[in-house]
Amino acid sequence: MKGHTACTLFASALPALIAGCTASGPAVREWEETGGPYAQNISAVLPDNRIPGTVYASLGNGEIAITTSDGRSWGHGAPIPGGPEVRQIIQDPDSPDRLFAATDAGAFLSPDRARSWGPLHVGPAGTGVRALAIDPWSPAVLYAGTEGKGLFKSPDSGKTWIEINTSADLNLAGADVYDVGIDLSKPDRIFAAVPPYGIIGSTNGGRTWEALTPDMPGTGPRATRLFVGRDGMILYGTTSGSIEKSTNGGSSWSPSRTGKEFDGILSFSAHPGNPDGVIAGTEQGIIYSSDFGSRWEPSGGNLPEIPTRVSIAGAGSKATIFAYGSGIGMRTSGDFGKTWRDADLKLEGSSVSVLASDPAGTHLFAAAGDACMTYSADPAGRWSDAGPGITGGPIRSISIDPSLAGVVYATTAGGVFISRDNAATWQPASRSVEISPFLYQAHPSIQTRVFMAGDQGIFVSTDQGRTWVRSRPLGTRWIVHSLTFSPTNAGRIIGASPTSAVIISNDGGFTWEQARYGIPGDRVEAVTLDDADPDVYYAYLPDGECFRSLNKGLEWNRYIPPWKPSENIRISPDPRAPSSVIALVDGRHVYYSPSGGGTWFKLFDADLRARAVSLCWNSATMTLYAGAAGRGVLRLPLGERIREILGE
Repeated sequence: MKGHTACTLFASALPALIAGCTASGPAVREWEETGGPYAQNISAVLPDNRIPGTVYASLGNGEIAITTSDGRSWGHGAPIPGGPEVRQIIQDPDSPDRLFAATDAGAFLSPDRARSWGPLHVGPAGTGVRALAIDPWSPAVLYAGTEGKGLFKSPDSGKTWIEINTSADLNLAGADVYDVGIDLSKPDRIFAAVPPYGIIGSTNGGRTWEALTPDMPGTGPRATRLFVGRDGMILYGTTSGSIEKSTNGGSSWSPSRTGKEFDGILSFSAHPGNPDGVIAGTEQGIIYSSDFGSRWEPSGGNLPEIPTRVSIAGAGSKATIFAYGSGIGMRTSGDFGKTWRDADLKLEGSSVSVLASDPAGTHLFAAAGDACMTYSADPAGRWSDAGPGITGGPIRSISIDPSLAGVVYATTAGGVFISRDNAATWQPASRSVEISPFLYQAHPSIQTRVFMAGDQGIFVSTDQGRTWVRSRPLGTRWIVHSLTFSPTNAGRIIGASPTSAVIISNDGGFTWEQARYGIPGDRVEAVTLDDADPDVYYAYLPDGECFRSLNKGLEWNRYIPPWKPSENIRISPDPRAPSSVIALVDGRHVYYSPSGGGTWFKLFDADLRARAVSLCWNSATMTLYAGAAGRGVLRLPLGERIREILGE
């Protein structure tokens, strides 16, 4: 039989074979904290203006953090049931104990300043809510903008809701509503940002609506943010970064700011020291206008140029500005944005979705939402923001060029970005093909060859990314989320696909064919290679099932690993050593295979005490890193235990 003998090849041999894969030694280990990155995924912030220094922050997963010291230390309120993504938190001006939250699972009410939460039933069950607004003159009246169900109104503090989608010209019942604003001087005057209609308005408390701007084509920018000022002055911002201004309640509009690519408007706030001042958070930092949008200028102080939202606490010279987001964490300024200090050091960890390590293990690169952070894996160990230059939304992948020192690649919906100084600075990578990439990876042994993959298929470059050709067969959109390179044959590449199981190239990535005979379903998470036989491959499904091929992927058979398929499995092969693999089972059982999956050894139990969002295994340093939901990145040294098991 080709390949190694599995720890559990047949159920009848299970006890003996597992025993043969276990060695003596400590059965339990502890993950080590890396000291961050701290809460980079803050989705909503509400300063409590009735209690100075008190701020509520959502970490994006329903967790609510509370500070009473302007962010110097944090505690926790009750989590919102179900752990939804929180888009907004607002406060009842007459009953400040009452907080309302808009989430992707609906609206929620806390009657006791986040000590408890209960659902508010806006629209049909499961309807997501993007925005809430409260009538300042009649705080029992609330408005809700929903995902795909239009607008709703409550006359009784959220106990009951009525649909308010009546319009002679607009189909609002199926609309996404991104923002809702109320004219403070005329509270029956309501505005909403509703793609593709732009801005709509009502003069009768939402009973009827009319379009206030021309329709915006579905392929163009969307109006997603509103700011309603005094005396009929309104601003709206778009996903392209452009801002429009009205001085007559929306009857006419004029350009306020010309949009730039991937510089969308994320928030508007009134400047606490100027009645005509407006602070806008954008995808590239903070901008400020002193004259209600006639002119805009950068106002980020020492903030990084990454997606940032803004909230304001207090007024006048004692005001505090809070800047936050999925990459910036939280920072505060007491001098109108000239200088900033960190306010998230006790605000739990971020949920890091992408991890990558350089070959020597000296640098770890982590992505949490829109931001990239770096970790120096020296004895001191420290996290820092990566440099500016990445735009286009959440980071999808990070990869290291194995042959060029300091070169790192990152992908977003906006394209590919390259750093030549270990993420200190980034530039767009030139490319001659339009693609929204999920993967960008350099060949480990052919220095000039690079691969790029997205929904449009796989593309190959032979000149380090300057020009590209589509892989064959032409017209076939192979989708892959990881590539495995044979260490003995530079032309052989295996792709793990979420739609086509396994695809294989034998000519260096120019031509691919599907190789899934015997694998149920189409989705494969990872492919590893046998260390002793180049014809033997192992494929892993999302539920932890394993399949083996003895003939270069032509045929596959079920191969039983030492865990149950129903268990929660994360597989992490070393991208530079495809036979060295770590499996984390149910977030606590750690297994190691030096043979691509042919033989497994249980190392020990190490409870992550959180959901593993990402894993990164570096076999050179024998260190496993895990991005844990809400806990940042943790580290687990495995070298001593592996050497003990292997008798080295």
